[in-house]
Amino acid sequence: MPSLTDRQRRELALPASLLYVLTGAPEAFKPASPELAERAAADIAALRADLRTTWMEPFADLTPTKRQALFRRLERLNKIVVAAWHEHTALDLMLALWSFIQDLTDREVLILWEGSAMDRAMRRLTPMCEHGFTNPAAETAAQRQAAALLGRLQAEGLYR
Repeated sequence: MPSLTDRQRRELALPASLLYVLTGAPEAFKPASPELAERAAADIAALRADLRTTWMEPFADLTPTKRQALFRRLERLNKIVVAAWHEHTALDLMLALWSFIQDLTDREVLILWEGSAMDRAMRRLTPMCEHGFTNPAAETAAQRQAAALLGRLQAEGLYR
């Protein structure tokens, strides 16, 4: 199996890393009713576990020193992206990240293998995001934000 470049490792890890950051934000998800709060907490914990696994996988075969160096570079990318989040709701951000990942998978830049941790995370995320895509204006805004995100990351040398 060919070895991944540092850039490829960051490209594979970044979508899950960004989702991990967002899903950890307070009030990122609100259950439909108080009776569902316990189940929602369990679903979010499982989602975050899959996301954590996904963003760490590309670095698993590296030495600890190299892994830490790439984690720092990934963290720098996260900070660049997250800096623009302050003016958006959690749902807007989730829809934009969903659209960003969908674009990457449609163009086969990112492949979600069936049964992989990222595949499981996206399957868990789908019902949590579906109601956001019922609003055409929200969907258009999400696609615009996803395109802007891709542009920022391409300026950093990723997803070319």
